[in-house]
Amino acid sequence: MYSLTYFDEFGDQCTANFTTHEYHSLMELLFDKYMEEWGDCKGRAWCGTCHIKVLKGTLHEPMGEEEKHTLSKLEDSTKASRLACQIPLNAALDKLVIKRVSEHLQD
Repeated sequence: MYSLTYFDEFGDQCTANFTTHEYHSLMELLFDKYMEEWGDCKGRAWCGTCHIKVLKGTLHEPMGEEEKHTLSKLEDSTKASRLACQIPLNAALDKLVIKRVSEHLQD
């Protein structure tokens, strides 16, 4: 069993427990077990509703072009930003600390 820490849209600290490959992506884990109302594009990296910032730890998965494009349209995007739908759920996420960012694409 692995775990990660996340701060939800209200700033509350939460722990998410998971097993390797229990879900396809970090977004699916957090949507199914802990959150509601995100992932409007169903994991295609188009909408930006699953925008997170990595506060502690490192993601080793490279960022694809679609994710880069979507993040470039978000006001609050930084080098620590990622889309949870593009992050595979695996042991590398153990002890990761992330923050959910509540924002939408710029018009």
